[in-house]
Amino acid sequence: MEINKSELPQNGRQEINLLDYVAVLVKWRRFLVINVALFTLLAIVLVLIVPRWYKSTASILPPKDQGVFNPLGAASSLLRGISSAQGPASRLGQNSGAYNYLAILKSRSSMEDVIHKFNLVEVYDVPNKSVEKAIKELEGNVNFDIQPEENITIEAYDKDPQRAAAIANQFVEILNSISIRLGTQEGKNNREFIERRLATINRDLHAAEDALKTYQEKSGILILPEQSNASVSAVAELYAMKVKKEIEVGILERGSTKDNPVLQHLKTELQEINKKVDMLPEVGMETLRLYREVAIQQKILEYVVPLYEQAKVDEQKNVPVILVLDNAVPAERPDKPKRMIIVLVVFILAFLIQAFLIFFFESFRSRANNLNVFEDKVNRAIVSIAKRYRVHL
Repeated sequence: MEINKSELPQNGRQEINLLDYVAVLVKWRRFLVINVALFTLLAIVLVLIVPRWYKSTASILPPKDQGVFNPLGAASSLLRGISSAQGPASRLGQNSGAYNYLAILKSRSSMEDVIHKFNLVEVYDVPNKSVEKAIKELEGNVNFDIQPEENITIEAYDKDPQRAAAIANQFVEILNSISIRLGTQEGKNNREFIERRLATINRDLHAAEDALKTYQEKSGILILPEQSNASVSAVAELYAMKVKKEIEVGILERGSTKDNPVLQHLKTELQEINKKVDMLPEVGMETLRLYREVAIQQKILEYVVPLYEQAKVDEQKNVPVILVLDNAVPAERPDKPKRMIIVLVVFILAFLIQAFLIFFFESFRSRANNLNVFEDKVNRAIVSIAKRYRVHL
């Protein structure tokens, strides 16, 4: 009684096919082993010849409320109290500050500084001494990234481990230097802005004092501070608040977009203060009105002078703004190429390619009848290869 092979269990058929494949590989074992060994040996030679690259990493932490990169953009330390009171704006500022630092690191001026300091045109053997090509190669050898913990990592690759560490640390120095320069420039701008406003306040104060003096001399009426009613000091305080908001809005308008939520909030507060100022009743007596004007200008001056002094301090501030978590150190082992991985990948690919060729040879030989001219040449080539590797067809 004959057994129909189609009725065999499925796992039995798979076992037979698998054994057939193994038998074919064993039959062509010399071809498989020799070629895979040659490709693997070639890969080993190549990875030994290819230069080794070392990686060094520096890690920095941007300050949370630094003048140039704080949530208000350009408000410097004058408005840090405001920024701390604005939750959404603070969160916005942390991200934008980090990206501002990345922009500095990736800038052409930073790249050129590193290239000139380490003579990378010669190190990279750039054709025609092209700085542009050296910049492109340096960009491929460095990596700047913002980590989930909000610190920035600076990775530098080089064939010399000492130079790799020096390049990474140089980027930190460049970032710190540019940040100080930008912060100093911002302090200068704020100082000039407040200085102009202070000059106006001084002129208004002198004019108010002169007007009060002239009126008193003509009228013969002398008014002393204790003789004025309590409303004068309250009005002066309100006007001082108005000037304070005007200065804050003016600084923000120069360093942020119109959609800045903090700027919109300050403008709303300024509008409310202006409404209160417009509702103030006029003092009937001319002497009190003149004295009130003097008191207002004095109150404004008391507020603006400390701001002006702080702006001068910010302008002269020359302290590091970058918090260095880890300086780059020379690597003990090369980071690339990954020799073991390359050799393993070549070994696997070589095995798969040779196995594919073996099964192709066997499949082609199974239909070696009624071949055309081209197929006959292929068949003869297969026979020749089999003889060379001592494979019995």
